[in-house]
Amino acid sequence: MKVGLSLSKEIKPGQFWQPISFFRPQRKGGYKKKSLKEILEETACSLAAMANAGGGEVTLGLSPAGEPEEILFTQRSWQIFLSHLNNFFSPPLNIKATFPETEGKKFICLSVDPSPEIICLRPGKAFLRVDGRNIPLSQAKIKTLKETRLETWHEREVLTKSSLADLDESLLAQFWGKSLSLAEAEKILYRPYGLIAYHHGTPLLTRAALYLWAKDPWRWHARPGLEFIRLEGSTKEEGPNYNIKERIRLEAPILRIIAELNDFIDQHIQERVIRQDLFFKEKFVYPVAALKEVIINALAHRDYSLEGRAIEVYMYDDRLEVLSPGGLPGFLKIDHLQERKGMHYARNPLIVRVLTDMGIMHSVGQGFSTIFKEMQKNGLNPPEIKVSGNCFQVVLRNAPLMDESTLLWLKNFKTHLLNSRQIRILAYARAHGLIFSSADYQKLGVDRDTAYVEIKELINKGIVKQLKRHGKIYQIIEPGRT
Repeated sequence: MKVGLSLSKEIKPGQFWQPISFFRPQRKGGYKKKSLKEILEETACSLAAMANAGGGEVTLGLSPAGEPEEILFTQRSWQIFLSHLNNFFSPPLNIKATFPETEGKKFICLSVDPSPEIICLRPGKAFLRVDGRNIPLSQAKIKTLKETRLETWHEREVLTKSSLADLDESLLAQFWGKSLSLAEAEKILYRPYGLIAYHHGTPLLTRAALYLWAKDPWRWHARPGLEFIRLEGSTKEEGPNYNIKERIRLEAPILRIIAELNDFIDQHIQERVIRQDLFFKEKFVYPVAALKEVIINALAHRDYSLEGRAIEVYMYDDRLEVLSPGGLPGFLKIDHLQERKGMHYARNPLIVRVLTDMGIMHSVGQGFSTIFKEMQKNGLNPPEIKVSGNCFQVVLRNAPLMDESTLLWLKNFKTHLLNSRQIRILAYARAHGLIFSSADYQKLGVDRDTAYVEIKELINKGIVKQLKRHGKIYQIIEPGRT
């Protein structure tokens, strides 16, 4: 029997779980017992990285095949191990140990909650858990992370007037895959998810638990959910030209909204008729997978401490805009998302962990990569990402990257041998004032080095020119112009 977490629900190794074997594979085959120092260092690194992200659990005593190994600790050596482990962390880290048993063998589970402070390994090294890996942080990133740490703590606030009776049991059943008694739910939500705290023995709920499962979401947040606004035209008008044609509020706990997203998209997002070979078929103006990913990301990552505004979805004739309260969290930059670097920093790590374990969110840090790929696959412009004031904005445009006029325009360059990526960047630039950047090139699915080489080829062919020497902005040179 393979083991995931110390619960019956299987959770694959990754962002929130790290198995550690007591043995190391040998090059010539077989296994060799690890030293105590090796086990300590592996354990400390993963626990610190998880505490700096969304929390998680390290399981000691699992073989590389996922089978429980025999515990190598006596009671005395285990206490020595814990003492040495605790000395790794600065500031001290609260580690919870449990000893589940399967097939007559025990193994060790060490879990940590997200930390309000950055946990460093002496002397001053810090790691962040990203998609199942422990990523080392530079001193500059440690400083930035410390400055932004408080924004992750709104969802962890414990509400004194809450109780388990405030949770929707049908939504809890969807989460766990079966009906649960409130007593069973209490155990699961307490550990490993950290969604419950106790006051004089009475379980109280965090904001994260209520945002996910509340029976009455308005009791806990002034603007839960999202607001959908459909407008006529491509600009927002006021007064006599007022052009809002539809306004719908989808206000519910997060998991209820996500469960109803497909029906909502079917009812309110436009379809268009396209011709494919000799047949006509209906297709959504926006790729459904991309649209769902944008909305789910907004629900997971919005700043819930800004209660005066809901997530807003504006649908114009030519584009769809999703506005999420709060800028980018932590040290994340727009470039990280555009270049699809897989960086991850969650403003709401407790909420993100639940959505990840349910399979609703993809591998951590990969959501925007999915959005880019879906838009590209459907022949549409890449998503536009902006931060305006205290709001994060994603724009999906429904105009094909290559319409008939663009295909006709591209014939100006037919004497040049261009690959498909170079053709796509020319089409992209035509839709953006004949200007593009090296970052725009990377948005179309290539890495920085490939972008550099292929842009250099376009310059050598006389198709584009740099606007500034050593700059990264380029302009198309149309035939007959200089």
